[in-house]
Amino acid sequence: MEAPIYQIKSRSGDTLIQGTAEQVALWIKERRVGDKDELKRLGWVIYEKDEAWAVIAAFPEFSGPSAHEAARKLRRQNFWILAAALVVGVLGFILISVSLLLPAYDASQRIEASEEAQRQAAVKEQQAVVAKQKAEAEAKASAERAALAKQAELQAQANLEEQVKRTALVQAEAWKLGARLEQIKATMPVVVRWRESLLNKDKFVMITNTSDKPIKLLVSIYDAKGVQTKKQFPLTLEPAGLLGSTKESGVGEVIKHYFKKGESVELTDVDAGKEDRFTSVRIACP
Repeated sequence: MEAPIYQIKSRSGDTLIQGTAEQVALWIKERRVGDKDELKRLGWVIYEKDEAWAVIAAFPEFSGPSAHEAARKLRRQNFWILAAALVVGVLGFILISVSLLLPAYDASQRIEASEEAQRQAAVKEQQAVVAKQKAEAEAKASAERAALAKQAELQAQANLEEQVKRTALVQAEAWKLGARLEQIKATMPVVVRWRESLLNKDKFVMITNTSDKPIKLLVSIYDAKGVQTKKQFPLTLEPAGLLGSTKESGVGEVIKHYFKKGESVELTDVDAGKEDRFTSVRIACP
């Protein structure tokens, strides 16, 4: 028996091409033929007449036998759906028939039920009125109690705020007095002056003791960026008015440094014999 020849029809109805099963399979693989294109087999009659057209799924040589099994399964599903629809229709017909054949309620029973409903409604309405009056009375009493409690709370809050204000004022005055005392105690009793150097364009510093007691200091030098350098010098100033109460920096002095603009000198009280020391002070060269 000769191998069958397949014709392929386009969506417009024209016959596109025809060939053997191997050629059609190659066209399907190359997607020159799509699932929507219809085929007709010439020479064999297996699932359709010679003149019948069908999609690729109808040809087991291309889609495999699973396609026919799916078609049979679909027919069985359609059968069961039709049978279920028929059963539902019969049940609906039975229900409609039963509802039409049921006797209507007796008129006296409907009237008695209506009167009973009216009595029930009247009782519920009276109960609702009583409950409303009771709730209004309770709400009024609760509002009065809440108003009294709020008034007492406001009075207590006002008393507390007044007490807090008085305490804050006392604490503020005490803090100011203490801060002033600490400021006076911590003030460094020295005067720092800057002079132009005769040797170069830099400046030298002059430090003078203004107190009646000697002061032992540590002089630290900071560069223009505010970074402390390794230069530190011990400095002792005699009481005001005595020789040695004023000392300066420069060549041959205790503080061997000339200052450029932006550099600063820090004075720290290092007298170990004192109970309270002065706060350190840093002064920049103008």
